[in-house]
Amino acid sequence: MIATNVRIIVSRYTEDVKWTKDFSNTIIYNKGDKLEENYNEIRLNNVGREGHTFYTHICNNYDNLDDYTIFLQGNPIEHSSNIIKILHDYINNNDINIDFEFIGDYILNCNLTGCYYDQTLPLVKIYNELFNDDKTNMEFQFCSGGQFIVSKKQILKKPKKFYFKIVEILQNEICPIEGYVIERFHKLIFS
Repeated sequence: MIATNVRIIVSRYTEDVKWTKDFSNTIIYNKGDKLEENYNEIRLNNVGREGHTFYTHICNNYDNLDDYTIFLQGNPIEHSSNIIKILHDYINNNDINIDFEFIGDYILNCNLTGCYYDQTLPLVKIYNELFNDDKTNMEFQFCSGGQFIVSKKQILKKPKKFYFKIVEILQNEICPIEGYVIERFHKLIFS
């Protein structure tokens, strides 16, 4: 077996992140008040929702990524009721062989023509801008909460400038509508 390294990236604002104490391989990107306890904490401006955090991490670590990166919200249990067990399973598996996998209780269907859960999202506009592709109708799935694990190999299939484009889309507002679009596009981004 080949040992793999797995990094947990947490996007935090006000959530209690004591659950991360079980995992030594965690980085908390904190967009809220400084944490009082000793955490592996990186401070970020409060913009762009969790997508901004995730893609900032990729941009800043593109040349030094772990074999697998798990991207989670500050309270991941809200979207994945068995998250602690799932994390231990990933970390203790020295032979992971996946490219991308959602981590959440609800995998939902969507279409570029409109998302059933939010008809106001500019899916086509952002898809075409991000992928430089002129699609108007495409079925895809997303995970409510936008949590996932992705391999270094999948991340590196796209150039660093691609991920910078995502950061730029998300960096101008605290809660941009584009953040909800990027949440829906995670699997498309890494395919």
